[in-house]
Amino acid sequence: MSVNVLIIGVGLIGGSLGLALKESPLVARVIGVDEDHTIDQALAMGAIDGGGHLETAAATADVIFLCTPISTFGGIIDQVKTRIKPGAIISDVGSTKQEVMRVFSQLPDAVYKIGGHPMAGSEIRGVVGADRYLFENAAYILTPAPGTPDDILAFMNELLACTGARIKRLTAERHDELVAAISHIPHLTAAALVNMTRGDEEHLMMAAGGFRDTTRIASSNPELWDNIIFSNQEIIVDKLDLLIENLIKLREAIKAGDREKVLQELSSAKDTRDRIPQVHRGIMPDFSDIVCIVPDKPGIIARLGAILHEKDINIVDIEILRVREGDGGTIRLGVPSLTDAAEAVAELQANGIKAWIRS
Repeated sequence: MSVNVLIIGVGLIGGSLGLALKESPLVARVIGVDEDHTIDQALAMGAIDGGGHLETAAATADVIFLCTPISTFGGIIDQVKTRIKPGAIISDVGSTKQEVMRVFSQLPDAVYKIGGHPMAGSEIRGVVGADRYLFENAAYILTPAPGTPDDILAFMNELLACTGARIKRLTAERHDELVAAISHIPHLTAAALVNMTRGDEEHLMMAAGGFRDTTRIASSNPELWDNIIFSNQEIIVDKLDLLIENLIKLREAIKAGDREKVLQELSSAKDTRDRIPQVHRGIMPDFSDIVCIVPDKPGIIARLGAILHEKDINIVDIEILRVREGDGGTIRLGVPSLTDAAEAVAELQANGIKAWIRS
């Protein structure tokens, strides 16, 4: 089976999806709908095979991905709902799913509706930030409408396999509850922490690693987050109430000088936090973490790769943690299993590189 794919909104996520899908043997052609200059860029990058008019392209597509802001979905569906052919699949890449599935319900029964959320991104906006491997090892959540046939779901899994993502199926309700807790509330908390400084230069000058790490996500696109927050408004309010209750509990314990209660809360948080796998993207744990100390010199990353290559150990994730120019730095390597990690550490150490497994 070879399908025609339509990507509506060829930005960072849509462009990355196009780059991956164009390598799938299941895809005959990828068409993009967006502004002319974006389509020109996407064509030059090889993210799509051509551009098209929304209604015309929708009529010929076998699979449609909405990659525009969720607030635009209603208008798009109004334009295409009488043009989409029976048996076509419509999906999206939005960060919340209940609102999306409500919009999708306006489509005819003969159109298969499967919400989607690849849990990956980049600080570079637009199609110029697109990356063929953006979704590699990331969680990709699918929220199919009730009654979606198994063969259609199997096809979507097979189609998306080219992205390298790890597909997980959830209900729209469960998805929105999970992402509210692990994504939306942390973002609002980061924003509140930054605003607590009132932009005072002395605060900002003193900001160390803890503050920077905790508030990093506050630098995300405010317009994008406005869209996300109000498409998951009810659940976010409930989760904010829980966060506020926990903060009040801590405040009262500190105010009362109840060290035992504060220690209990901090210990409970540490125990839970330490159970989060060190190397994975999204919500599905995988891989093992190695940290190594290396000199700052040309070719050092290539050398690490060559050492692990000799033992046939694949590096599935890599991150430069810290570096001092002219001296050295620490690098995190993700490998597929704990067994691979132990073998990799032994081999790195045998080659004079300090390395250990980060549990």
